Amino acid sequence: MRRMEIDQSGKIERLDHDTIIAISNGEQYCVMIPKSLKRAIYSYRNEIKQIRYKLFCIGIYYCALRFINKNYLIIIDDDYYGKNNLIKSILVSYVQLNHLSFNTDLIRFDRIGKKSNAHHIAIETFRGEHKPNETLTENQIWRLLK
Repeated sequence: MRRMEIDQSGKIERLDHDTIIAISNGEQYCVMIPKSLKRAIYSYRNEIKQIRYKLFCIGIYYCALRFINKNYLIIIDDDYYGKNNLIKSILVSYVQLNHLSFNTDLIRFDRIGKKSNAHHIAIETFRGEHKPNETLTENQIWRLLK
């Protein structure tokens, strides 16, 4: 079974940096969540529970969307150890909002090492060496947060 790895650079909760979330293994895609947008969304943190994990899942969702129906094993970097079940449930709820069907057993968590293509794409885009495939907008984020 083919596997896709997902990694982030510039953690979601760091409001002084853009966040890059990349997916790769053969095919690749990365999205950016701009720091200005993160700050705007975080201003609602008292009204939106688990905002950090929801924003992380939104980034993953927009990266993985084009691969969901291809039955790839999706390995998400274990950046938030102990929150994997929460992250998986949020991500699954976003996918189900769009009436997409997929095998939820194909979402797993593991350490994505520095040799991973997803890591290279995320860090190089974070450093400005590449442009993201997509910069998420406020509308894209609010569509899933509501």
